Amino acid sequence: MNRYYKALILCAIATLAALFTCALRHSDSWLTLLTFYAPAYLLPFILLAIPRRHRVAVIMQRVLLIVPGGIAIGCWLMSLAPTGNPDGVLMGWALLTFAWSECLTPICIIPLFFKNPPILPPMNALRFRQATPLDLPALRNLYDDIINAMDKSSSHAQWHRGGYPTDAFLQSKAAVGELWVAEQNSTMVAAMVLNAECNPGYAQAQWKVDCKPHEVMAIHTLGVSPHVQGQGVGKAMVQQAISIARQRHCKCLRLDVIDTNPAAGVFYTRLGFSFLGRFELDYPGAVCTNFDLYEKKVEETQIGNL
Repeated sequence: MNRYYKALILCAIATLAALFTCALRHSDSWLTLLTFYAPAYLLPFILLAIPRRHRVAVIMQRVLLIVPGGIAIGCWLMSLAPTGNPDGVLMGWALLTFAWSECLTPICIIPLFFKNPPILPPMNALRFRQATPLDLPALRNLYDDIINAMDKSSSHAQWHRGGYPTDAFLQSKAAVGELWVAEQNSTMVAAMVLNAECNPGYAQAQWKVDCKPHEVMAIHTLGVSPHVQGQGVGKAMVQQAISIARQRHCKCLRLDVIDTNPAAGVFYTRLGFSFLGRFELDYPGAVCTNFDLYEKKVEETQIGNL
């Protein structure tokens, strides 16, 4: 069952319990409660019937969970209010929750009228494979889209058009089977390099996993198309890296994140990677030299939620 449905059901149970308590303590007010709250309370349930492929609707459905949650709190406050004067609590919470619901509901419905609504494809549509040198045009387009999106954000991986990752780098990694891509509906949406090559500066860190060099797999140049970011593609790529590392009997995954890209550090931390510290690493052509190092044991089968 979808966790949003579970949250709504819990709110519904809490509200019904509060209404029952209100009926016992304020026998003349329960009908007023239903009159105020019922329209706003039903809207989140109705909106959850909207197909989840409408990305904006999915996001707003989560926001609208505040409505039944607020109503449940309001009902309980109502049940605890003095028997002589419960109307002030009732009116205040009713107006807040109703206004919140009425303002946000149209935003949730708008995607239904888009000719080409934002799509939220199912993650089982992802197909992973090793890239070949023939994939260079698609790879170039993917990384150029990522670079364009980074130029507009506060976090930046210091990738540049004409710079890293270069065509020669991508071709060389594809030629030796170290470049992996994810495709969705025949469109390349993510890519990464997996190999045992670690920057010499990695020796500065006190790694938690004791393993030999050939038992380490490093993730490089992991990028996700801005058109599918926030949909779990990056997490799926890391899961694929863990699976490949396990097949090759590696004990851990290691990677570095440039200090100008804190969002990537948060992403890897949420996926269960341990932060080892910030170190100076020498990469040819890199503008910055400060990198954060991360590590994850391959034996772990679960990773954190996005």
